Formats: sequence, C-alpha cells, structure tokens
Amino acid sequence: MLTSLCLRYLLLLRTFAMGVQIAALIAAHMFLHAPLPWPPIIGVMLLLAAVTLFSWRGVAARRPVPEAEVLCQLFLDIGALTALLYFTGGSWNPFVSLFLLPVTVAAATLRPAYTWLLVACAAACYTALMFLHQHTLHWVHEDDHYSPHLWGMWFGFLLSAVVVAYFVARIGATLRAHDRELAEARQWLALGSLAAGTCHELGTPLSTMAVLAKDLQRERQGDPGLVDGLRVLRGQIDRCKDILSRMSAQSGQAQALGGGRVDVDRYLAQLVDEWRILRPDPEVSVQLRGPQPPPCIIADRTLSQAIMNVLHNAADASPGRVEIEGRWDESELKVLIRDEGGGLPPGIAARVGRAFVTTKPHGLGMGLPLAHLALKRLGGRLVLRERAAGRGVVAEISLPLKTLLA
Repeated sequence: MLTSLCLRYLLLLRTFAMGVQIAALIAAHMFLHAPLPWPPIIGVMLLLAAVTLFSWRGVAARRPVPEAEVLCQLFLDIGALTALLYFTGGSWNPFVSLFLLPVTVAAATLRPAYTWLLVACAAACYTALMFLHQHTLHWVHEDDHYSPHLWGMWFGFLLSAVVVAYFVARIGATLRAHDRELAEARQWLALGSLAAGTCHELGTPLSTMAVLAKDLQRERQGDPGLVDGLRVLRGQIDRCKDILSRMSAQSGQAQALGGGRVDVDRYLAQLVDEWRILRPDPEVSVQLRGPQPPPCIIADRTLSQAIMNVLHNAADASPGRVEIEGRWDESELKVLIRDEGGGLPPGIAARVGRAFVTTKPHGLGMGLPLAHLALKRLGGRLVLRERAAGRGVVAEISLPLKTLLA
C-alpha cells in the first residue's frame, strides 16, 4: 500500500518536473539563444512521457506495487535527467540539483539498501557530467577559474544526498515501525472486542440459570441433597457473573472482526432469525426495504453483536412486541428497532456509549455502550428516542455503506 502511494506521488512529481524542464528549455532557446540539440532532447522527453503514461495505467488499476518497481522508476528518472543534462551543459546546468529528488523519495519509502544504491548511482552520474557533456551554455566560461565552484557544488550534492538518505530513511523506518505497532494494537483490540461481546452475550443465560436455580432451591426444600447441589450451582453461576463483570470493566474498544460477503437484506434477515431463536417470546414485525439489487456488504461480527445487543434490550423492555425496520439507499443503511416498553429512564439516552449503565436487576450494563463503540468504529451512530405515539423507545442505527461494502 505504501509503495503504491509512493508510485502515485512519484509520477505526479515527474509530470511536474517534466513541465518545468520543458518550459526552461523553451525559455533558454527563445531568450538566451542557446544552441540546444533538440532531436535527442525531444527523444528523451517522449520516452519519459511514454513510460509515465504506461505507469499511470498500473496506478489506476490499484494493483500491488513491489519496491523493485519503484526503484526502477527512480533509476529511470536519474537516467533521463542525466541524458538531458548531458545535452544541456552537464554540471553547469542549474537543474543538476534535481538529482536530490529521487534520492529523497527513495529515502522516505524504500529499504536502506535500495536507497544507498540510488545515492551511488546519482553521485556517479553527477560526477560523470562534470567531465562529459556538450557545451551548449555559452553564457558561462568553462575554465579553471570556475573549477572550485563546480567542485564545491559537487561536494555539496554528495553531502546533501548522504544526509537525506540517512535521516529521511531513519524517519521513514520509524513511521513504518509505528504503523506495524498500531496494526498489532488493533488486532489485540479486536480480541478485546470479541471478549467484551461474549461477556455480554453470556450475561443473559447466566442470569436465567441463576433465577431458575433459586426457584428450584425454594421448591425442593424437602430434598437436602438437591438443595445442596443447587446451592453449589448458584455459587458457580455467581462466580461466573463476577468474572464476566471484571472482564467487562477491563475490555477494550470494539474493533473489526471480519465476516463473509452477503447481500444487506439477507444479512439483516439472517440476523433477525438468529435473534428470534434466542428470544422466541416477543411478537416480531420485520420490514426490509431499499433499492434492488441490494448492496453486498461484509458481515462484520462486531456489527452483528451491536445490533443483537440493541435487540436484546428492546425485548427486555417490551416482551410482547418488537418492530424491526431495515432500509438502505446508495449511501446509508438504517436499522430502526421499536419496542413498546416503559420508555427511556432519565439520563439513559445521554449516557449511551459513555458508561456501562443498566436498569435491569441482572444486567451488566454493557449492551448499549458496546453497540455504540462498534457502530462508531464503522462510522455509524446509535440514537435512542421516545416513540412519537404511546409508550416505548426507538433505537435508530445509522451506518455509511462505504465502510461495509464488499
């Protein structure tokens, strides 16, 4: 990815440099009356333009670009510049400083071995141009009086090239190492997200088991052995809930865990079917609508967990009926989940995503915050509001399709 971006900027820089060089050549011919050998100069420029146009086709195709290809492009720049300088005065030409551009690009993007190889090539070409060139710049006097100046320019170029190659390469290596560390941190964060979502999903069955064990313990008071077993079972369930509570307090942010490619309507239908297996009691109304054919998305696991969490909250608030509406257009996916519960407790809507809060006696308070974080990572948002008519809450999930498209 970095080399592809580097090649794009390299071609842009080459195109700009070619325009400047052409303008300078025309100015030298018209105003300074320099006897320039136009056929070889035009030949070099046409060759460079042809290679540049061909390279732009590869960039437009978004194919992977190896480092060796970028190195060859930089060698081409040095070779073309050397040829142009040979026909226009050699090291006397003020554009000789352009040798630093390929060196700088290489130092910022390529491995050190390639960078130093390019430095050696540029230095060799500069040195050769001090002795081998055509005398087309008649306004300068090539005699011993100017030799110290030319050698000073040569030494300054070598010093600049070495400094650029060393320090810019160090900066580039540091940035690449930082990117690798950031990618590793995101992977660990993804694992933390999965753990947090699993903790939340385990909270509901553990709470159900705790209630059932308590009821059985009350009903079977005449069976001491069963009561003792149920007491042990409740103790183990409470221990699991304590462990999950500690994990929920230490979990990371929600990050991407990849999924499969699926049409958005099929994804939503499958998600609702999966949820109805877990929560069979509420009467469910489902509406899916949008332009056909529906867009194909990546079924992100954390997105599924986020929508599941909101559905669980709706079913807890409204055991009788839950309405689900999914709609999409060219740019956005919306999922609206309506319940018929008691509405929003004061302050809950404003605290979504900022704290683990719950109004349920056996809840961990992780559902809405995890959903908010997962949606925020994907560029979306979760908004809770009171229903316009009657009791209940509408949870509106909005997501830009550009982050989900396969």
